Amino acid sequence: MLDSALFKSIGGLRDIRSEPLVVLIELLLIGLSVNWCASVLQGTRGTRPLRGLLTVLVVVALVVNVLAERAGWERLSLLYGYFLIGLALIALVAFQPELRRAVIRAGDVRLLRRGTPQSRVIAALVQSARYLSRNRYGGLIALQRTVDLTPYAEKGTILNADISASLLNTIFFPNTALHDLGVIIAGNRILAANCQFPVAESDEVGAALGSRHLAAVGMSYETDALVLVVSEETGTISLADAGKLTRFLSLDELADELAARLGVRTKDHGEKTKKLIPTDRIWRGLRRLAVVIPLTLVIWLAANQASLTDIDGVDVELSLRLNVPGSVVDIVQPSQGRFKVKFQGSFRAIERLRDRTLTQPLRLSWELSERELAGPRERRVIDLINRLPEVERLRVSAVEARPEQLVFEADELRTVTMGVTAATGNIRVSDQRFEPAQVRITMRRRHLNPQAGGLPESAWQVVLPLEERLRRAAAGELISEIVPVPNQVGGFPVVSREPREVRVWLRVAELQTLRRLSRLPVWVVVSPELLERYQIERVDPQEWLIDVEIEGDQTRIESLAASDVRAYVPVTSDMISSTPELSCEVRFDTPEGVRVVGKKRFVQLRLMRHEELVP
Repeated sequence: MLDSALFKSIGGLRDIRSEPLVVLIELLLIGLSVNWCASVLQGTRGTRPLRGLLTVLVVVALVVNVLAERAGWERLSLLYGYFLIGLALIALVAFQPELRRAVIRAGDVRLLRRGTPQSRVIAALVQSARYLSRNRYGGLIALQRTVDLTPYAEKGTILNADISASLLNTIFFPNTALHDLGVIIAGNRILAANCQFPVAESDEVGAALGSRHLAAVGMSYETDALVLVVSEETGTISLADAGKLTRFLSLDELADELAARLGVRTKDHGEKTKKLIPTDRIWRGLRRLAVVIPLTLVIWLAANQASLTDIDGVDVELSLRLNVPGSVVDIVQPSQGRFKVKFQGSFRAIERLRDRTLTQPLRLSWELSERELAGPRERRVIDLINRLPEVERLRVSAVEARPEQLVFEADELRTVTMGVTAATGNIRVSDQRFEPAQVRITMRRRHLNPQAGGLPESAWQVVLPLEERLRRAAAGELISEIVPVPNQVGGFPVVSREPREVRVWLRVAELQTLRRLSRLPVWVVVSPELLERYQIERVDPQEWLIDVEIEGDQTRIESLAASDVRAYVPVTSDMISSTPELSCEVRFDTPEGVRVVGKKRFVQLRLMRHEELVP
């Protein structure tokens, strides 16, 4: 029952089992998209709304998909769909600045990275940072990576000069014309100075930081630039990258961070090179996964549920097979194992199911084991259908079934030996011979038990249907045929028979035929004593002319005259009652070998005393 609830609530377990590669690719693509969105929002004021959104989605998905569906809260499930639409609109408004920045970044992404600054560029930056930090001169330098910073440089003073520590120190010397804003470095050259950088919100960095730090974080967030900032108040050296600020760097740490973040390899004791990787990246990655994985699963489940459709009223024909030697199982309810089932699945899976069941029912087979027979002989239909391999291959799940329960009955098999005879109807035969004269019949034990309404041992006989064949034969004809052993004995089904065919020899002795006699008169036979006392009258003279059918050998019937058959009604004194009218059965005298067939016939007569007739 739990398995069925899960199928109905999330609708994805079957897709995972049937198409694991497709589901894995979907999760990977959604995860990459979520990770990119998280990287765009990281370090911004959108981080906290993202956490709230994740919490709401996870809680609502669990409550609605699992609890609401199992408890049948259909109205809550309906509101859940509208809630997702509203949540998407709210997210567009809440994350509008972040989405705008993400679009700007996406437009500037290049397939190949540009060449990274040379080691002398890093040396000039470290030397200038030493000078500015020692003298408490503020500095703000943006290093261009893949995103073009020309739009920001055009708003400043274009220099296009070779980079050097002296030039940087001169630019940021107090009271000079270019010292107040930022410097942009592209490759090995100082592109421009006195450039206005985009400013981050104060709650994204910290209220204690000044305008240079806010500008550094804003620039690194809007683009992928690496921004070096030196505090004018404290001389603290910091780096802003991807919207995050790394503070209190020493000159050695600054050189290492610049080399690692700009992709420059540094010598390790003059023997080998390595790329420096900050240790906090591992923790950032783990924290990122803690957000990306749950949000990916929630988005996939919501998309999977939205893509589901259903089809109702599918005809399902279920058959049972028992994997237990010497036993058989039958469906008790419903008759013939027919159900009306509502299936749910993807649009393509439902269309395939619709085409398959357009002209015929969906035929399913359930193979029972001995363990399943030990439990109750009643099953919930949708739980049973959802476990069948045929339904799993169709990639659909049953959500409703009519009737809801399947009742089945198991029985042991019994094999007995039965004699063989032929059903000849009214045709007389002779020289009957069967080969073999006996067959082995396997049936359910209850069908061979007279106390359970089955066959008594006296009725254990296989009857071969030969009447139609004999009607086409001529009198005296010898018939030799191979006849299949019927799959029923006494109206009860046969599980197996051995052999499956019997050879029959017999001769037609007489051919029986029917003949109809019309308006045959019915005579009254009365004793003389009764005639002295009563007068007999026919109530309706027309009913005393009857139509009859006679049966017998074809030769006799064809030569028979109508007068050879006599219909009469005997009237005796013991028939006299208080009522004058009597209903009498018609009797027949026929030649030997001829008989009247059909229902009994009756006529009405009236007995009147003679003294009652005297005026």
